[in-house]
Amino acid sequence: MNIEPVRRILDNMSAPYALIGARAMAARGYPRFTVDIDLLTSDLRVLDPHIWADLERTGATVERRRGEHDDPLAGVVHILLPDGTDVDIVVARWKWESELLTRCEVLTIGEGVHLPVPRTSDLILLKLAAGGFADLQDAAALLATGNRDAIAREVELRIDDVRPDVRAAWRSLVA
Repeated sequence: MNIEPVRRILDNMSAPYALIGARAMAARGYPRFTVDIDLLTSDLRVLDPHIWADLERTGATVERRRGEHDDPLAGVVHILLPDGTDVDIVVARWKWESELLTRCEVLTIGEGVHLPVPRTSDLILLKLAAGGFADLQDAAALLATGNRDAIAREVELRIDDVRPDVRAAWRSLVA
């Protein structure tokens, strides 16, 4: 996993970010295979083409898409590094997403790569917000990876910050 060029840019910007998606799930105890690396940030500057100009000069392909007003995401930056590493940077739109970045823990991912990873409860909230069938299965798997009661309590503390419609999915998940 060669995320260093992307991480260096985010760190130089002092942008908050965290590993999300399947690799974050694996870091939290539920192994799931994926070829891409998903990051979450709340920093809108990542949508600025100038931020990635030096990376593009190394042969990377960078595609930026700003979310529409009704899009659940503020935007996405897709990066394909010259070595084939595929990175998606999801730009958070909501306050609760920004706040979960402050609760991340740095974990070792792969061989010596240290990245901030959301708490298991926050990964569950992200999955509930995404709302797809596979997302709900992932949320259930995450709930089963650790101390179910403690994780459920953490989700309960913050679920109302997400959206009212995720509560029904959460209830069926813990039932």
